[in-house]
Amino acid sequence: MIPIILSSLGFGMSLFLALSAYSLRNFFRAQLAIVCRKRSNEERFGEILRDDESALESCEMLGHLAFAGGLVSFMFWQLSSSPSPYQLTSNLLLLALGIWLLLFVFPWGVSHVASELFLFYFWPVIRLLIPLTTPLRFVAGGIDTMVHRIAGRTDPEQDDIDTLADEIQSVVDEGEREGLLESRAGKMIYRLMEFQQEDVRAIMTPRTEIISIDVEATLEEARTELLEAGHSRIPVIGETPDDVIGILYARDLLEHIVQTPHKSLSDIVREPFYVPETTTIENLLETMKRERLHLAIILDEYGGVAGLVTLEDILEEIVGDIADEFDEEENDQVLRIDDYTLSIDARIHLDEMNDHYDVDFPEDDDFDTMGGFVFSELGRIPRIGESFHWGSILITVTEATSRQVLRLELKSDVVWPHTNSSQRLATSSASSTDNSQRLVPRETESTPPESP
Repeated sequence: MIPIILSSLGFGMSLFLALSAYSLRNFFRAQLAIVCRKRSNEERFGEILRDDESALESCEMLGHLAFAGGLVSFMFWQLSSSPSPYQLTSNLLLLALGIWLLLFVFPWGVSHVASELFLFYFWPVIRLLIPLTTPLRFVAGGIDTMVHRIAGRTDPEQDDIDTLADEIQSVVDEGEREGLLESRAGKMIYRLMEFQQEDVRAIMTPRTEIISIDVEATLEEARTELLEAGHSRIPVIGETPDDVIGILYARDLLEHIVQTPHKSLSDIVREPFYVPETTTIENLLETMKRERLHLAIILDEYGGVAGLVTLEDILEEIVGDIADEFDEEENDQVLRIDDYTLSIDARIHLDEMNDHYDVDFPEDDDFDTMGGFVFSELGRIPRIGESFHWGSILITVTEATSRQVLRLELKSDVVWPHTNSSQRLATSSASSTDNSQRLVPRETESTPPESP
């Protein structure tokens, strides 16, 4: 009699724990919030979201133990009654069918219909299981960490993050294929995912392209430079570009030109805000929102100015290019010479070229742009007319100075895909075109310019 009671108790606990585990896996937050709000218990919504992962682990662990206990008790009861082989076989088959129906099919169906209701009403019981399984979860966590270290992967949480990112990308791709999600929305989701990992160096205006005003300039001279630049904020520098005195706001300048025209720029500029170039874009956005800033000066590892980032730069990283009345037309960022030849600005980011032209230029921590890629491949500053092969692409330097590459010509063996020429590729254009033939890299070879 006791084995029957223990077996029933074990399988009954397994059923409840299976219902709990399936519900914790399949509930929708929005639906759970509605259930809790209608029953005037919104605190329970917060409790479930805070402890759902620990509760799921507890339910799964105890469910396995309860199932094992019920199965052992059932087998003990069967063997103690000395059944015939036919009876034992038929009983085991019936048990397997019952387990499949009660512990898999039934909980799975209930969780897809009423997981939120189940969690709301049974959460007080489920919550009690968490402290009971703390030792078990501690041991399981230690074993998990040890297995990851043996496999050379030291951070289990990072694996979970990477897996989640892959799953999100799969869902977005499937949504676009099924027509449930617009391509534009999918691209914005991808940008938001990359947004959390990229540092500010990827979007900053580099030091060599910063428009600044000398601190010795008069207020009238500063007004003229602000109007020519078309910016509402501009750095004011001292003897060198690394000596940023402050940030001049157009609003402050206009106010002082009228009321106190005798003041110097150093009297009216605002304190500059500095961040290291290793800061992530996400962290910078949070800081700028909190401090109500619109411009940040980016510092390199030696304390020198590496560039600057504006709030508009960050927003463009999410939604694509934002053009205003002061932006000049930059349709010459990429010029299509013919179907096989492109003329590009060397400042274009590698990831933009890869996305829009379906190529595989390497994205490295040491360089972000096509010009940086050329420097890295050749190991020196190239001369005008110098060229080299990368994969099926012949890259030729068409414009350069003694210090930087300005423009490149890319000649391919296959037709370049067409993109919207009205978009500025260098600043995260929203359009993209697939190419049926991918340009695969082969060994790099350099061709010097012809002697005159």
